[in-house]
Amino acid sequence: MTIDRFVEDRRARWARLGRLVSEARGRVERLPADDVLELGTLYRSATSDLAIARRDFPHDAATERLNDLVAAAHALVYSEAPTSGRRLRAFVLRELPATVRAQLPWTGTALAIFLGFALLTYVVGLLLPDVAAGALPEATREQLAQRRLWTDIPEGLRPVAGPLLLVNNVRVAIILFAGGMTAGALTLYALASNGAMLGTTFAVVQGYGLAGGLLSFIAGHGVLELSSIFLSGGAGLRLAWAILRPGDHTRRDALRLATAQTARVVLLVTVALGVAGLIEGFVSPSDAPVAVKAAIGATTGALLWGYVLLAGRPRRRGSAPVRGSVA
Repeated sequence: MTIDRFVEDRRARWARLGRLVSEARGRVERLPADDVLELGTLYRSATSDLAIARRDFPHDAATERLNDLVAAAHALVYSEAPTSGRRLRAFVLRELPATVRAQLPWTGTALAIFLGFALLTYVVGLLLPDVAAGALPEATREQLAQRRLWTDIPEGLRPVAGPLLLVNNVRVAIILFAGGMTAGALTLYALASNGAMLGTTFAVVQGYGLAGGLLSFIAGHGVLELSSIFLSGGAGLRLAWAILRPGDHTRRDALRLATAQTARVVLLVTVALGVAGLIEGFVSPSDAPVAVKAAIGATTGALLWGYVLLAGRPRRRGSAPVRGSVA
């Protein structure tokens, strides 16, 4: 059977299941009794269809969309009271990391865009140091001329600097995420501009012989901060894709599903940035050895990505959808 025939034979059932999920708005109690029974029947059929699609068409876009639909229906069918401890544990230990894993292709795309511009501007900055220096604020250039970095935060100001740094990082993450509503234009611009600024800054700092000091400063919080940028950028790109390519859903339903999924990514990003802000405000500008800062950065990064990649994986293949779910 071809993928076109497979989809065409089942399109009506999938569309009906999608409408029921949308009408429930996360609570199965909102549906009439007959619709609840129909929801269960359609969900079981869709899970069977997904098993076949994973086996026969694992790399087709239709399989990915069906996986999203089954995940959304799964969360609805097995939803519990939102205040229950069991529900909260399920969200933290299974649903949240599964949703973030579902966005990893978009996260990888954001990483590639960011690092591509960072590398390009770094090379250009080394070749044209005067041009690169002109891209930095005048106050920063004056500090560099005095062989000083702007990262030296006095100990008395660190309790104030930490929250300010956190607010700035969250602002960047929100721009990257919300930029998806501009069909991705703002997200792409933010990824490119932040990557270009990082590459330019490192090129200029290296020209003054201060690259080691900058690396020492970012060693503690850099992994969490950069990971948050890539995750937020990926979430924005996922929103953009829902607008540009809604698939079998209406554009409104596709955007609603994508928003519910990516909002969970932003929740994780907010927590990661909170930890990064504390490290950046108190540890990064301190006199702690570089090895200690690097160990903190490696440990926090490993915890974040270990949680994303390993937490909540099903024990048996095919026992649950691997995509993020909508509750």
